Amino acid sequence: MEDRQLKYIKTSMEMVMASVKALIEHTEGEERNKYLEEMKQQILDYLKLEIEYTTGRAVIERLKKHLETKEGTMDTDMVAEYKKLYDEEMENNADKVKVETLKKHQRYLEMEQLIASKLGAQGGLGDMDDDLVCGEEETTYVDPWSKKKIEIPVRNKACNHLYDKSTAMKMLSRAKGKVKCPVVGCANNNLKSSDLVEDNQVRKIIESQRD
Repeated sequence: MEDRQLKYIKTSMEMVMASVKALIEHTEGEERNKYLEEMKQQILDYLKLEIEYTTGRAVIERLKKHLETKEGTMDTDMVAEYKKLYDEEMENNADKVKVETLKKHQRYLEMEQLIASKLGAQGGLGDMDDDLVCGEEETTYVDPWSKKKIEIPVRNKACNHLYDKSTAMKMLSRAKGKVKCPVVGCANNNLKSSDLVEDNQVRKIIESQRD
């Protein structure tokens, strides 16, 4: 059964993603940019929290095994021991919680893609600050199936999600039944080739990143 705390963290991130869609539809200009930046920071905070929590759980499991196998440990200050081991683990994993590392996490990239796709559908990319469209450096468009960079972007007209053209066509050709959109939380369970259209705006962005 999934850990309740981890489920809470994941559900919270899904709620932020859902809020992004509503925000883009009902706000504009600097107000929209401000709130989107805040939501991007919330995703980063949840990703960091997830790492901190799983690290803490791993340390607890180590201490439990230690208590089960070692005698004479009843006088050990377990709180102090936990803090010591936790701090050591977090120090060893310091790179994982750096902002530049978290921004490469699939969940954060999905949010960047969602923002770019929604604004592109509204023709709103030109109004955004550079860092909103591209992050601190540039947005990496990642195919949700292969987890590799998108070469030729196609957008699903039914759910507005973005895929790599060759990967999407390969998945459709291999499927014996209906194909579900691979984006986490998407309800579209009948992906069709007729719904896929090349996204020229995103393609220009990708091509400019290659130059």
